Amino acid sequence: MGNGVWYNPMSWDGPWIWVWLALFFIVLCRAGGTHLIGRAVRSGVSRISAVQKIMNAAIYQRAEAALDRWGPPAVVISFLTVGFQTAVNLAAGVIRMRWYRYLPALFIGGALWATIYTTVGRVSLVAVGVAYHRWPVPTVVVGVLFVVGLAGWIIWRLTATKAPTAEKV
Repeated sequence: MGNGVWYNPMSWDGPWIWVWLALFFIVLCRAGGTHLIGRAVRSGVSRISAVQKIMNAAIYQRAEAALDRWGPPAVVISFLTVGFQTAVNLAAGVIRMRWYRYLPALFIGGALWATIYTTVGRVSLVAVGVAYHRWPVPTVVVGVLFVVGLAGWIIWRLTATKAPTAEKV
């Protein structure tokens, strides 16, 4: 940790390969675990109403359609998205994608994800630190507004009712 403290990543001076490896391990566990949950769903857990609700969601349906069309490359590309990644890994488990196809996609996509979060995450963290150092009050205000706006958007999306659409013939 050098001269810094453990709770402030801005003060860490360790090799970034350790950060990358930690993020890679995290994404392998998370995405692989989601895949295993998908396999469990296929094995009979899908009778639970909460699981049925997830599997009937639009994002899950899009994920399954992407997997049906593109296969393992869809898993790799999903790691470049936010939210869709979990749906794709779950769908890959539900459709029982073969391990010899899923694991390479998981490793490649996980490596991309870890690289993006290690580089972009570091740059973003430094940028927020510099902004806070120069303009602490505006930085906190913008941060709070962002969190409130994000929470409002999430609540709106969760509570919005879908208007019935006419079926296409």
